[in-house]
Amino acid sequence: MRTHTEASYRDPMRAGWRWGVCAAVVAVLVALPFAVRYAPVPVSDAAPAALLARIQASAARPYAGYAESTGSLALPTTDQLDDVSTLLSGRTQVRVWWKSPTDWRADTVTPAGERSTRTTAAGTLVWDYEDNRVLASPPVPDGMARIPRDSDTLPPLLAARMLSEAQPDEVTSLAPRRVAGRTAAGLSLRPSEPLSSVGRVDVWADEASGIPMLVEVYGRGGDVAAMATTFLDFTDVAPDADDLAFIAPPGARTRFTQGFDLVRVVARSGGPLPPATLLGFPRSGPDAGEATIGEYGRGVTQLAIGALPDQQAGSLRDALRLASGARQVPEGVVVGIGPLGLLLTTPHNGYSWLVAGTVTPDGLARAATELAGVAS
Repeated sequence: MRTHTEASYRDPMRAGWRWGVCAAVVAVLVALPFAVRYAPVPVSDAAPAALLARIQASAARPYAGYAESTGSLALPTTDQLDDVSTLLSGRTQVRVWWKSPTDWRADTVTPAGERSTRTTAAGTLVWDYEDNRVLASPPVPDGMARIPRDSDTLPPLLAARMLSEAQPDEVTSLAPRRVAGRTAAGLSLRPSEPLSSVGRVDVWADEASGIPMLVEVYGRGGDVAAMATTFLDFTDVAPDADDLAFIAPPGARTRFTQGFDLVRVVARSGGPLPPATLLGFPRSGPDAGEATIGEYGRGVTQLAIGALPDQQAGSLRDALRLASGARQVPEGVVVGIGPLGLLLTTPHNGYSWLVAGTVTPDGLARAATELAGVAS
């Protein structure tokens, strides 16, 4: 028996903004030990700009497979960051059937069992084996920030975020590799933005379909990949209805939820709104004139900010101070975790700005200085 149908969603409310501080940089937060089959690989003659175009165009293509990721970026564990910290601190194993961005299923293997996610245009169902519970949530409007999920570690989704605004003059060719038994052509993106903390992004895409199969992300000056993700099993054949079917076992409970939303707390607090520009980047995202989370940047150089009330800021500040590499600077507390930087500003008028993104420490400090002049 099907757990849920699209018709079962009754007048779902517009999904609130998830904590965009994490969502703005989730695409560069995952790392894993990749497995490559060392067989002879024919040399590809595809120019890097042409391969970039093929990869960008592949976002609409279906696929299925099994991918593994291992997070090695230890974010501080707090009530606000717990789920993200867990995602980035251990191995994530995902079997995926992807038909389109609004029609896919992914099963995540966990130490306690399994977590299955089914997404349609009507919303998302998540079944957790351990709790035998199905959580149903309305769809997140396109472009809206949201809490990271397991599927964000998949190579096509990570590559799409990394390369979405890459320019032809920022990419060069890499030697092809064999990934999941298939030939994959490679390219390397080196961001031209001087404020970017991402040194380079290496992507290998299936030569037959252009779908990314292996992604490695390096911090500025790093010789070892800070993060990577790969398929161990892959096909570019579209999944059928049986693959996509979402069936929960008898006795599973269903609950409607929008989940924890710190942004809603911030919105009710009446804090200052983000400025129209920051570090020279215009503010992006839907409803940019009203939302309490500001997103800025281009491509892999991303920045997100939000004004936190003293109560939320205080607990987060305590956790950040205990994090490895935390530093007290004139602008506040700053933590660097691979390419990701977090800065929580000194309290002012009952609020502190949380600044997060893939920008250099200098960029974080400059952003904090500009935010000091934003009226509360």
